[in-house]
Amino acid sequence: MRLNPRRSIRKYAMNTRPFIRLSQYLAVTALSAMSGLAQANLMPLRTYAASPYQSLSFTPQLRSAFHDQGHEVFAGIAAGSVWAQSAEFELDYYQNQAFVGVNYQINDKLSAEVMYRYAWAGDNKLDGLTKDFHDLVGMGQNGRDEVSDHRFSMASHAYGMELPDFENDTMSSEFHGYLQYQLYASERHAWAIGGSLYYNDVPSGTFKRSSFEQGVQLNYSFRHRAHGVFSSLGYSHRNDGAIVFDAPINKHSWSFAAGYGYQFNERHGVILQYHVYEGVLDDNSAFGDATQEVVAGYRYRRNQFALELSMTENIVNMDNSTDIYFATTLRYFWD
Repeated sequence: MRLNPRRSIRKYAMNTRPFIRLSQYLAVTALSAMSGLAQANLMPLRTYAASPYQSLSFTPQLRSAFHDQGHEVFAGIAAGSVWAQSAEFELDYYQNQAFVGVNYQINDKLSAEVMYRYAWAGDNKLDGLTKDFHDLVGMGQNGRDEVSDHRFSMASHAYGMELPDFENDTMSSEFHGYLQYQLYASERHAWAIGGSLYYNDVPSGTFKRSSFEQGVQLNYSFRHRAHGVFSSLGYSHRNDGAIVFDAPINKHSWSFAAGYGYQFNERHGVILQYHVYEGVLDDNSAFGDATQEVVAGYRYRRNQFALELSMTENIVNMDNSTDIYFATTLRYFWD
C-alpha cells in the first residue's frame, strides 16, 4: 500500500489545527492580561513638592484621571538637601518628610483621599552625595564646597532675619483631604477634577505656624499599551500669614505638572515627571519666581503591592528649590 504524502500532510494539519487555534487564543489572552496589568500600573509617583516654600504649604500633586486602581493605602519617606544662595536668601539645611494616607474609591466616578504629612529638619548626610552627583554630571557646586557640611542655617538679608540652628525642629505637621470626580473616561483617555483642603499646625519652635489652605485641579491622563501620560493643572489659595522670615505670601498661585510612564511588564516600570510651581513669595526674590523640578522614578509592582523609588532635581532656577531629594513609597491596592 502506497502512502500519499499530500494526504498525510493535509490530515496532520487538520488534526493539529485545533491545538494551533488554542495556542493562539491563549497567547492573545495572556498578552491582553499583561497589557491590562501594565496599563493599570501606569500612574504618577506618590511624591510631594521638594522646594523649601512649596513643601511647607499646600501644593497640588500630579494625579491620574483614571479610576481603575481601586482602594489604596500608602506610606512614604523622603530626604532632601537644601542649598539656595541669592541676594535675598541664604539657605543651607536638610529637610525630611514622612507621609501616610488612604485613597478610597467611593464609586466609579468619585474617590476620596486623606493624608498626613510631617516634615522636620534632620541630618540625613546628603551633602557629600550631592557634591559627588554635581561633579558626576558636570554641574557647578554654586558655593556649596566653600562651607562646612551638615549645617542648619537660614538667613535673609532682605528681611533682616537669621535662623542659625534649627536641627530636629518640626517644619510642618499637615492634614490633607482630596476629593476627585471623573468627568470622562475611555480606554485611552480620562479627565477628572479635584478639590483639596489642607491644614498645617506647628504649635511651637522655629517654624511655629497654623494655616488653612485650599486648592482645585484639573487632571488629564492618556495611556496606550505600555505608555502613559499624565498632567495636572492646579490652583492654590493660601493664608496671609508668613511661612518663614515674615516674607509676604502670594495668596493665589498656579501649578502645572506632566509625567510620562513606561511599563516594561506587569512588575517593572519607570516614570519621568516635570513640575512647575508659581512663586510662593510676593516679592522680587528667587522665591517669587517659578520653581521647576524634574522627578525620575522606578516602580516595582508585585500583586497588590507597589514600591516606588524616586529622585527630584531642581532645574532652571538653582536658588529656589531643594538641591536634591530622594523618596521611597510603599503602596497597597485592593478592590
